[in-house]
Amino acid sequence: MNACLLPLQGTVRHYEWGGTAFIPALLGLPNPGGQPFAELWVGAHPSAPSRVATGEMLDDVIAREPQSILGTISLRRFGRQLPYLFKVLDARQMLSIQAHPTKRQAEEGFARENAAGIDLGAAHRNYKDENHKPELHVALSDLWMLHGFRPPDQIAEVLMEVPEFRPLASSPGSLKELYGTVMQMPQQEVDAVLDPLIARLERENPVDKEAPDFWALRAARAFAIPKGHRDRGIISIYLLNLVHLRPGQGTFQPAGVLHAYLEGVTVELMANSDNVLRGGLTPKHVDVAELLRTLTFEAAMPETLEGAAVSPCETVYRTAADEFELSRVELVSGKPGFSALAKGPDTLTVLEGSAEVICGTERLSLRRGESVLVRCGSEYRMEGQGLLFRAVVPLRWESEE
Repeated sequence: MNACLLPLQGTVRHYEWGGTAFIPALLGLPNPGGQPFAELWVGAHPSAPSRVATGEMLDDVIAREPQSILGTISLRRFGRQLPYLFKVLDARQMLSIQAHPTKRQAEEGFARENAAGIDLGAAHRNYKDENHKPELHVALSDLWMLHGFRPPDQIAEVLMEVPEFRPLASSPGSLKELYGTVMQMPQQEVDAVLDPLIARLERENPVDKEAPDFWALRAARAFAIPKGHRDRGIISIYLLNLVHLRPGQGTFQPAGVLHAYLEGVTVELMANSDNVLRGGLTPKHVDVAELLRTLTFEAAMPETLEGAAVSPCETVYRTAADEFELSRVELVSGKPGFSALAKGPDTLTVLEGSAEVICGTERLSLRRGESVLVRCGSEYRMEGQGLLFRAVVPLRWESEE
């Protein structure tokens, strides 16, 4: 009989923007050279799958045993893959402004780039897989991010209040036309707008992280373009909502919403995809035409997710995503633990303290930074003293059987 608990070893991604302390400490790894540890992936995405205790990669194990690991509903809906990908992310520097495609856009884009013979590892490739990438995150520290376009009245106000942006105020009125103008301006026009802005900010040296000026100056220093040019993504810092989250708060990014993490530590849960379309603040490939086709151009203040307590130890962050649901579980020694039935593949990751996971006669001790996948249909409980995040398939599926 197959074990119901599959211990997982996550995969670290060493992107340049990553922090040097949080993830090494989480994993108990020394980092004397200050190597960036940007993300810890726990899942089965083929570009960075987790390793199981046997030494095999999780995606290979799932391919061999899809029914017993995923269960009927997940297998029928999403095929022979883990539907979600869990990450721990530490942003020391700003990430690129980006958006993610719909499922249909991803399928069409993936097929189009395959037909064109573009290698999956090519720097100018947009679509790494056929999946969309709705994503939820919950902050572990104070976290600053950009999320969606600001309301139209706020954008109109900022275009007049920032003197260097006043030429943009005469651009066509719709949000789509304004952003299209910004993204398609000749580089010399971008420089003509941003050079005086950055010169002024260098003199003023803003220190308030609640204001876009602070991040614009940081971006100008971090993303220098050859020959003295400016990254046009700096303009978007003023067009997007600047959000400050406290630990335990989060946001949800559906397809087509521009966003960027600016600073902080967070956990993410998303559909099992690595498709990213960038809009600046990056040395990587920016496909303006494809990005403009992807965006929804809806302007509004983003919703801050606080989570809903469903038991004394569990807080659930519900979204519209079909592939995943995330909950925060706090175990307290000497108090009742946590019990559940895995209605699909459940993934548990310890962020603080430790936990013991019990499934029938199996007992697995998890320390900080360790994870386990629970097979579909398994009843399990957790005890200990610590903080975990639990990734599952949505409970609303139960009514569809």
